[in-house]
Amino acid sequence: VLLGSVSGGQASNLCALLAGGDLALSVVLTVCTTLVGVVATPTIVKLLLGTSVAVDAIGVLRSIASLVLVPVVVGVTAGQRLPRFVRRIEPQLPRVGIAALLVLVAGGSANAAALLIGTRGAWRAHAASILLPVFGGAVALIFARLARLPERSCRTLTIETTIKSPTLAFVLARKHFAVDAAVAAVPAASMVWLAAI
Repeated sequence: VLLGSVSGGQASNLCALLAGGDLALSVVLTVCTTLVGVVATPTIVKLLLGTSVAVDAIGVLRSIASLVLVPVVVGVTAGQRLPRFVRRIEPQLPRVGIAALLVLVAGGSANAAALLIGTRGAWRAHAASILLPVFGGAVALIFARLARLPERSCRTLTIETTIKSPTLAFVLARKHFAVDAAVAAVPAASMVWLAAI
């Protein structure tokens, strides 16, 4: 429930770029789902689980600024002021992004290793962390095609729906469901599986 109700992840912007999607649309969708998630995540969790989960709105805004908006502004500014330099390093930037993503995944999953392999029924967490994004992405793709969106928009919408923010779901699970550490197993597994997907 937590993983399904949190916003799209910032890694979706990198994936949209690599998949030939619409990067501007990806950034807008990430920012919008993150902002809506401040209200939607606690509401969905309350409705489906009958418990309250507080989301730090100021923290979310800081996260958006530091993880999405600042890199975009720096990239656009560099492209305008140093176009030759940017063209020269541009082919290497996706590799740098992938390396940074893998470092973040490794760090997050290392902190949750006990949940990923030591929890009774851990296979269910792995299955859920694979099926939820794949199913969500498939539904998004179907609706995007039915709406006759351009190919780049279809890719972007599918990626944004597929790639959630497992780190946020993990933090919420650890903070609000500390009684049962296994609640964080699906978001922990998702950190690894979304990188693979």
